[in-house]
Amino acid sequence: LAIEIKDGAKGYLSELAPKLYEFFMARNVLLRPIGNTVYILPPYCITLEDLSHVYDVIGLALDALRDERKQQAA
Repeated sequence: LAIEIKDGAKGYLSELAPKLYEFFMARNVLLRPIGNTVYILPPYCITLEDLSHVYDVIGLALDALRDERKQQAA
């Protein structure tokens, strides 16, 4: 699964990847953001609890990005 986050026309050159990587690692989730795209490649043996945690952290990251963009616009 891949999630592309709108970031203007920057795409692969987006500066989101390092910020997202730090956000995910701080919450014990190893994901691979490249540019403005987050790749989710869980192992087949992942538990539902662990997968729920991954999805929850992605939701938190998207909320944090939204809030940051609102603050920048104000």
